[in-house]
Amino acid sequence: MNNVTARVQFLKRRTRAWMALTFGLSFAATACDSLLEVDLPAQLGTSALEDPAGADTQLNTIVTHFEGAYQLLVWQLFGHEDGGEIFSNVQGADFFQYFSTPASAGTDPYEWFTQFMISRSFAANFHDRLQNDWTAAEVPARAQYLAVSSIYEAAILGALSQTMCEMAVDGGQKMDPAQIYNMAEGLYDRALNEIASAGGFEMPFGVASNPETMVYGLRAQMRWAAGDSRALDDAQRVPKGFMAWVTRENTPARRNRAWWDGPNVGSAGVFGVNDWWTGLPNPVTGQPWPEVIPFTGYNNLGILPDGRAVRDDGLPIRTEGPYRTAEEDAAVPDTRVRTFLGTVSGVGTAYINQRYNSGDDDVPLVNWKEMWLIRAELEGGQDGIDLVNELREYDKLPEISYLDPADPDFEQEFKYMLIEERRRALFIEGRYYPMKLHNTDILWFPRGQGTTVWAANIIGGGVRFIMPEDEYVLNDNLTRSDRATGCDPSVAPLPDLG
Repeated sequence: MNNVTARVQFLKRRTRAWMALTFGLSFAATACDSLLEVDLPAQLGTSALEDPAGADTQLNTIVTHFEGAYQLLVWQLFGHEDGGEIFSNVQGADFFQYFSTPASAGTDPYEWFTQFMISRSFAANFHDRLQNDWTAAEVPARAQYLAVSSIYEAAILGALSQTMCEMAVDGGQKMDPAQIYNMAEGLYDRALNEIASAGGFEMPFGVASNPETMVYGLRAQMRWAAGDSRALDDAQRVPKGFMAWVTRENTPARRNRAWWDGPNVGSAGVFGVNDWWTGLPNPVTGQPWPEVIPFTGYNNLGILPDGRAVRDDGLPIRTEGPYRTAEEDAAVPDTRVRTFLGTVSGVGTAYINQRYNSGDDDVPLVNWKEMWLIRAELEGGQDGIDLVNELREYDKLPEISYLDPADPDFEQEFKYMLIEERRRALFIEGRYYPMKLHNTDILWFPRGQGTTVWAANIIGGGVRFIMPEDEYVLNDNLTRSDRATGCDPSVAPLPDLG
């Protein structure tokens, strides 16, 4: 079988699966309203995709699948961020087991990678039809829809460039993170041009007030994660208070997963500092991990009066708990990281996250606070401290006075401060994970060693992620031996556990 034939067959398989999923779900009647549930008749088939009268529904499809994928990704990333554990008897336990493959949930037909790829395929084909087949008379919002479809296609690839070890698009060749990144860069450029051509408009569904600012924020995230200094310019274009959202509704298909597993059903507990894990030394440094793993634990977090949130040994300042020092008695609670003692199914009394308060709480996609942290890191020195203090002032928390740029230990102390600040300021937003990838010399991944605390579930080999196995088996351009070969060894997962 030649590559062309193989790719056609791969696309046919994917198209059948995606169409079955899409026409089996519910979408909004127009792109002007919220993502409500109304049936799309299955008998329309693929001909519906060629009808400009269905443009609103197709845009809805792109956004729906993107949002479903992103909020599942955020929840699995909280597992990779050392968040805690979901008890074994509850579906979705693998979200917190550091698996190297994308996780799914009972209310979501596919795991987040496949949902992203569904959305990307719809976005690319929708954009092509808007550009080449449909006129503004047929689709009055054509200019805006071109821009929006480009934004979401770019956002998908941007997210995958930050999380995947390798991937392929539509049954094509293997792409490494740099290639995915470059593809997203081109789409962001296209989106900015289309936004300018469309004139002023807001993103649909209340996602964001300004699509251009949304692009700069998304691109700043991606560029920062890739080590591209141009992230600074993008981050500086995002004003204080700006947010872009992944919208949620309190229905089985669209509820906020972190709320559902946490405060609602009590199946997910949040860990304190990690003093329970035993395993081999850090493969990046060759050195044993400390008895208490640095930068872990989300319960009872505090800040000292001088603004210090992390000790020199990497343990967070806390108001309660073991391994504290006497000076921590002066700490005030960090109100950005909210947990409470509740009943975790199968475990008993444990801490539960209180980041989200209902099933329809939206999940941040672009948060101005992350832009301040990107700027702080790239500007450095006193300017960096001042930017973090703006965040502290906003949240009415002690400002940083203990850091002095003239101090010989400033570089490491500043780095530790930024790691801990990102861990707290962006709690359960999926944005501490790329910081972990930047610092695998000091930030822990278990890499397939040990078991979870409460249920003794196997711990997987996830650092970055690999695609679901059928992507390697059914694509003639890939084999199972390609798994985990596209990224640097310091962030590569263990594919035999995925």
